[in-house]
Amino acid sequence: MKKSLIMLLVMGLIVMTVLVGCGDTSNNTNNVVANNQVAEENEPANTNNQETEVNEENDVQAELETLAETNPAIRRGNVLTYGVTGLDGKFNPIFSDSKDDSDVCDLIFNGLVKVNKNGEFVPDLATWTVSEDKLTYTFSITEGVKYHNGDELKAEDVRFTYYTIADPEYAGARGPAVADIVGVKSYQAGETDTIEGITVIDDYTISFTIETKNVKKIADFGYGILNPNYYAFETMEELQLLNSTPMGTGPMQFKSYEVGQYAELTSFDDYFFGRAYIDGVIVKIVPNATAAAAINSGDIDVMEVTASLENYDTMTEAGVAEVQEYLGNSYRYIGFNLRLDKFSDKRVRQALWYGLNLKDFIDAQWEGFAAPCLGPISPVSWAYPDTTELTSYDFDPAKAAALLEEAGWADTDGDGVLDKDGEKFTIVWTSYNDVDWPLNLIAVAKENWGALGIELEGLLMEFAAVSDLVYEKQDFELYNMGWSLAIDPDPTAIFGEDADALGGFNAIGFHHERANEIFRLGKQEYDQGKRAELYHEWAQIANEEVPYLFVSIGTVINGVNNRVHNLEMDTYDGIASQILDIELDYLD
Repeated sequence: MKKSLIMLLVMGLIVMTVLVGCGDTSNNTNNVVANNQVAEENEPANTNNQETEVNEENDVQAELETLAETNPAIRRGNVLTYGVTGLDGKFNPIFSDSKDDSDVCDLIFNGLVKVNKNGEFVPDLATWTVSEDKLTYTFSITEGVKYHNGDELKAEDVRFTYYTIADPEYAGARGPAVADIVGVKSYQAGETDTIEGITVIDDYTISFTIETKNVKKIADFGYGILNPNYYAFETMEELQLLNSTPMGTGPMQFKSYEVGQYAELTSFDDYFFGRAYIDGVIVKIVPNATAAAAINSGDIDVMEVTASLENYDTMTEAGVAEVQEYLGNSYRYIGFNLRLDKFSDKRVRQALWYGLNLKDFIDAQWEGFAAPCLGPISPVSWAYPDTTELTSYDFDPAKAAALLEEAGWADTDGDGVLDKDGEKFTIVWTSYNDVDWPLNLIAVAKENWGALGIELEGLLMEFAAVSDLVYEKQDFELYNMGWSLAIDPDPTAIFGEDADALGGFNAIGFHHERANEIFRLGKQEYDQGKRAELYHEWAQIANEEVPYLFVSIGTVINGVNNRVHNLEMDTYDGIASQILDIELDYLD
């Protein structure tokens, strides 16, 4: 039977061959196609395209070899080296309390929401709705989000995270995120085992109900979500043992951490927004003093450095890096103790501003990397006012002298020092000595204010000591510091009445009826345009009342190696938010 079958197959092939060979193919498209297919199957494949691709790849590699002679970063492979000044190993989003540790957390974890490049809150793990009374936030979680260990993220995980923050033993900095949730106080007091205001509706839906309306509340849902299987704990100390070996859902997953040296992360293949182009990130500790040189030598790919012309020139000297700069959401200031009689009159505070040559100081001190500041809102904020509505306080000694005279200060005994009611106008300026700008500004103020008849003495100490005197003891006359501002422009934590307490940030003792009303209204207004109008008015009040003598707004500069593509550092747009787009030139 096998032989017969074989013979039949052979005869069939012979007949087919005869038919094909003898047929009229002039109009037989099928035969042409069939013959072409046979020919393609029996002839060697055309390798010209493959050879072209190989040649192009070889050309690219040869070009990179040449570039690597001056830019050694190219030899590091497809891994981004990100420089930071220090790591504490607190790589847990509910415990991290430094910018550098938080940057690592942002690569490893996702929150329910995140901030886009415009400083707006947008969905991350979840979309959300807010109830009509503005008290209940309901989140719909994206299905299929995987942790680095393969578990799927669900609503119970969100519940676990916020219950952990509400735990009576929790001592991290995220406590305010749960303080206004209904039932948290009872839970923390041990009166109940559940939190009334946190409700898991189903596997992918969870709601939070707060006690009073708070337009800033959405910001409290940006903290990374913890996996309850990985982070299960009996004591808070047990939980914190995992700080240096984090596990989340983010685009990067933890690989290793060397204390005092670096943290190594690798790209997560199953990231729900898609895998990054790069293979990983090394977060490397680089002292601030050598950061610019490390960029110039190609030792690191990206790092923020102290803004100065010297650092700018150093980073670009070898031609292997560029400098990306932007305005920071921050400002530097001089604070008055408004409880003291000599600073209680706003005309005196205005006079001190007019009488200080800030423009020349800013130009000399920061060499073009800072701008004058006219109020408590940064230009990067949507709440920033029209500056034409604000007084610029350009250096004007004559106007300063006139304001002081109006306020009752005069040199009645001819000794060159102003006095009032038997009190000489002397100022003790408390400052820290670990950076140079306050020291240099004190020197300028001694000269400028001395010419007005005001004696100034600098009291220098370590930053921690200054902070203790100002905030914990409120024992100062004048001091300087800077604020890194939150995304939301609400200033209550800095200038609100409740913040005027030992340990509070309103150490200057600022109280203003209309300002307090604006703070209250601003927190209840959900129309951003109307909120902006309120904060514009607040900026005008602060500009006129001068609770602070506002010094400058700083520029942030980052060195970025030329091998890094699709990264534009900005106020709200850093490495974590752009990690999926970054591409690197590297040698295989």
